[in-house]
Formats: sequence, structure tokens, C-alpha cells
Amino acid sequence: MKGTSKTAHAASSPLIPAVLAPPEVLTQAPQGFIPPPLNPTGARLETTELAPGVYGLLSSKPPVDNSGFVVGEHGVLVIDAHINGAMARLIQTAVRQVTSKPILYVVNTNYHGDHTFGNYAFPQQTLIVAQQKTAERMRDFEREKQFLLPTVDNDPTVFGDVRLRLPDLVIDEYLELDLGGRAVELYHFGHGNTPGDTVVFVPEARIAWAGNLIVGDGSIPFLIEGGAGAYLETMAKFTHTLEVGTIIPGHGLLTSGAILGRYLPYLSELIESVRKAIRAGQNLDEAIATTPLGQQYTRDTAGSDSPLVAQFAAFRAGVHRWNVWRTYQGMKGDPTSIQHLTRGLSLASVEV
Repeated sequence: MKGTSKTAHAASSPLIPAVLAPPEVLTQAPQGFIPPPLNPTGARLETTELAPGVYGLLSSKPPVDNSGFVVGEHGVLVIDAHINGAMARLIQTAVRQVTSKPILYVVNTNYHGDHTFGNYAFPQQTLIVAQQKTAERMRDFEREKQFLLPTVDNDPTVFGDVRLRLPDLVIDEYLELDLGGRAVELYHFGHGNTPGDTVVFVPEARIAWAGNLIVGDGSIPFLIEGGAGAYLETMAKFTHTLEVGTIIPGHGLLTSGAILGRYLPYLSELIESVRKAIRAGQNLDEAIATTPLGQQYTRDTAGSDSPLVAQFAAFRAGVHRWNVWRTYQGMKGDPTSIQHLTRGLSLASVEV
């Protein structure tokens, strides 16, 4: 195990006092926003071998969370623990159908409960790994339950069995984990969907788990907590640092590194459109109306006969309205957001 940045135990990390996306934020969302349906009832995790020893666990009920695992000579690394004990046990069953080697690590790609609530159901000897900001925000356990309620049909029994389990190993920007003959790299490129978004990368296979940074094939970025400028800067760093072939998203359909060519221009155009609306003196409703979702971002690769297409299109349209809302708020109320916008546009200019 080696890293270019300092690591620490979760217990020694300072607690950040405020969660950026409090539960009530979903009730303040613009009209047309649809909370992602994350209730796992009836969902299966289908094992797909993406490369020798590298497996995606893809939800049969998107956008219910995906997962995955990597097998080395010494043991296994799992990506994300899911939303409750039952789903965490499905992950472990999938691992056991492939190997009897111990699960050495579970990496949480962000702090939200649908990625972390299953931590407690893994063996105690398994090390939970997360980025520092992720570890800090995981402490606000009860608030996270309230935040997730609208996404699980307001049914608190979905995570009624859950107990808080914090990370054992906290990283900053980079960590390499040696599974025995196979290295797995963890990267934190900056604030995107959440403050501590972590990419899990298997370099020899060019396969990455991107968590909520990439929602899935046919998707657009989801600015659930951050600003468009910071997200753009993060995605530009991602693009410039890694040459990715396959991406397992946090929630949607399997995709490829080519989706970065969709995310970067979307964020750039969002920033420019909202900035233009504010300069023209438009209020929020007017800004939303004059910032439509471009046709180039609504072309789905799933067949038009897929029953998921209409549902996904409505969700994506709602996410776009959310993104305009968050970007407008940031530009109007946070002078520092201009710095992020400038840096993000500069970094992305090579790609867009």
C-alpha cells in the first residue's frame, strides 16, 4: 500500500460542521426535479467480468446503485457497500461465487448512505477506505437517513437495520492499494457530485468506478452539492490524468471514457448560459427557461423501445433544472464560485 498523500484514521479527522446538502434541500428543488429512485427492493446485482479478476456488479433496477470488486493474489477490494445489510450481503455473495479470498478493502466513493450504509455488514477485518471529506460527512448519520428518505419512497425500513461504520483508512488525493499482483489506484480529483468523490482505477485494465461523478451512459452531471465550476475543474483533472476505457458509474448503465466528452462541454455551456442570464438581469425562473437541455445531451444509447428511456429522460430533465438552479444560486450568492468557474473553464478548454 502506498500513497502520495498523508493517510489517517477516521477518528483523528476533524469534523466539518455543516453538510452541504441538508435533507430539506430536496423540498426546495425547482419544479420538475425527480429524486433518484434508489429503493433496492427487488433489485439484483448482476456480475459482469470486465477483465480477468475485475468485476462489475450492475443493478438490474437502475438507478439503484452499482458496485464491483477486484481480485488479487492476496485478496479482494470491493467498491461501495450499498444502502443496507441485505444489499451488502448480495455483494459478498457475488464475491464468494468467484473467490474464497478475504475481502481486504471496501472503498466508499462518496459519503451518501446508498454507498456507505452497508459498511457495517462487511467483516470487521475488512478495512473501510474513504477520502477525508467523505469520512467527515459520514458522521452525520441520522441526517443522511433523512436526506435519503425521498429516494426510497419515504420508507425508513429500507435502512432500518443500518449501523454507522466509519472508515478505517482515510486518504487525501491518492492511494495505491496492492492486492497481490494487482494494483488498484484511488484518486480524489476535487469536488464534484459530493466533496469527497473518489475514482477507483485498475490501470492495467483501464477500468474505473467513478461513483456519482459519472451517473451512467446517456447522463449529464448532477450538481447535488457542488458548483458547476468546481465540478468542471474536477472532471478536467480526471480527463487529463487517466486514460479510461470502461466506466462503472455509481447508478446508471455501463459506459466508457468517451462520456467525459459529454460532461465537459455540458458543464462549460451551463456556466456560460447561466452567467449570461444573470448579466441580463434574469431571475431564476427566467434563467431556467432560457437554459434548455441541448439535444446533444438527450440522445440515449439504450434502444428507444426500452421501458427505462422515458423514465430516465424525465429524471435527466429534472437534474438539468436542478443544475441550473444550483449554478444560479452559486453565481448570485458566492463570489468565490467565480474563481472555480475560471479555473474549470481554463482546465477544460483543451477538451471542449
